[in-house]
Amino acid sequence: MSVCVVRASALAAGAFAIIGSASAADIYGGGGYGGYKDAPIIVAAPTWTGFYVGGHLGAAWTNLETRRNTYHDGDPLPTGVTVAPYDYSTFGGNGLNTTGAFGGGQFGYNWQTGGNFVLGIEVDVGGLQGDNERTFAAATYDSAALDEIDHIAVVNVKSQGGIYGDVTGRLGYAWGNTLLYLKGGFAWLATDLKVRAAITDIDGGTAYYSRSFDNTLTGWTAGGGLEYQFNPNWTMKVEYLHFDFSLDDNNWRWDEGNNWKIFKDNVTADTVKLGFNYRFVSSPAAYVPLK
Repeated sequence: MSVCVVRASALAAGAFAIIGSASAADIYGGGGYGGYKDAPIIVAAPTWTGFYVGGHLGAAWTNLETRRNTYHDGDPLPTGVTVAPYDYSTFGGNGLNTTGAFGGGQFGYNWQTGGNFVLGIEVDVGGLQGDNERTFAAATYDSAALDEIDHIAVVNVKSQGGIYGDVTGRLGYAWGNTLLYLKGGFAWLATDLKVRAAITDIDGGTAYYSRSFDNTLTGWTAGGGLEYQFNPNWTMKVEYLHFDFSLDDNNWRWDEGNNWKIFKDNVTADTVKLGFNYRFVSSPAAYVPLK
């Protein structure tokens, strides 16, 4: 009797050992069905949500268009009489075009809306190289009749670039690691402009004026770009922006008794830049297979 019990116990233990071995083989080896160690590594899908900071460098094509400038010298004008602005078309163009480098930094925040759309806000600050000058002539007509040339002005304008900045909103569409976006908003430019003018009265006599203006111009900017994630923390982008600082007509003026001169200039710029960003996000965890 005891021998039978011992043999039965041994057979049962052997059966459990075989079953356990087969189960372990199924778990780790698959048993024809695949096992945990063969499961694919699953990485979270790329996301654009989060804060970031970065830098940029590019080229800028700026245009300073001098127009509607006015000059008056002498006694107060009669009631109802106005002084006509300079007519630059009399002698040709009036623009100052400059090509230069620019660069700076940016920071912002993106929010991916649970789908493919990305909303964001971004701040750019940097320096613009725009040193250039041009001399051109303009005429103004008789202040009473407006039918004959009264004065001729030879004007020298020198631009020296400056510090720029913008605060923009971004709207983008993301697929995988790529983001295509549009942006636009408020922009400003702190620039130095030097104006020298020789005003010649047709009836005789020439007056010379010179002044330097340190102005902060305000306006708007709009454009778009393409951004790519190399990994969860680093991105690179290429971006185009147009700047227009003509909203306040960039009015430089000084008064000297009854003598006054007004220089109004519109400044625009088109820029292309290459930038990079570091995103403050944690790297998504991957599921590691059993060993």
